[in-house]
Amino acid sequence: MGLRRDIPIIAHIDHSVLGRINGGTATLMGALLTTVDNVMIPAFTFSTMITPEKGPENNNMQYGASSGSNFDAKIFSHALPSELSNQEAIDILLEFPGTFRSSHPIFSFFGLGLDIVLADQTPEKPYLPIKKLKNLGGWVVLIGADPSHNFSIHYAEFLAGRKQYLRWALAPDGISACPHFPGCPNGFHKLDYYLQEELRVSVIEDTRLCAVPLNTMISTAVALLKEDPFALLCNDLQCKRCNLVRTEIKEQIANNWEPESENN
Repeated sequence: MGLRRDIPIIAHIDHSVLGRINGGTATLMGALLTTVDNVMIPAFTFSTMITPEKGPENNNMQYGASSGSNFDAKIFSHALPSELSNQEAIDILLEFPGTFRSSHPIFSFFGLGLDIVLADQTPEKPYLPIKKLKNLGGWVVLIGADPSHNFSIHYAEFLAGRKQYLRWALAPDGISACPHFPGCPNGFHKLDYYLQEELRVSVIEDTRLCAVPLNTMISTAVALLKEDPFALLCNDLQCKRCNLVRTEIKEQIANNWEPESENN
């Protein structure tokens, strides 16, 4: 797949495949860590999120509707388990010295030997670890995971100026505003067509593994979104997140439209 020990990666793992592997998670992580030295794994915690009584318009949120459930929200800490069904992989990573977790109350990451990538992530900069990993020549690896799990494409959306959202979460020092909350990822599989020459794909029985350099993937996605602002949206016409993006794009087009000159 083109991976080497000196290539840091962000790994997205569909843990439903692990039951079909002899030794399960331990075998998979052993194989991964004998291939590369530095691995980053998402440890997202959506249970820290709260709903305010009011906020900005067109934010895909019904304010005040979940105020009762705010009492059930958890305060982020570095000990809070991941809510992505990948805690077993994280537990194995934690057995190695040099494993560090970033501090975003929703979108934190664990990394082995990647402190420099993770240390400066803040609620205002959820994509900073992706940016830094890209600058280090990092790759993204999907192990049985659907392209919709590829969080790094949301960073490309951010760079291209696509609409994102504002959320709030409980941090150790109080309520944190978390801008740049991503939209719908269910159209991300469409990017594979534009990465045909660069995407490394392997299939083991019915499990698909793919890897691609972050720089290549992000620059391709940004260029695509600049050329076609509607690209990578999902096909569900009832999707509120994608429809808000479509509405904003149409308003931008209408505002920038100028009638043709009579001389043309």
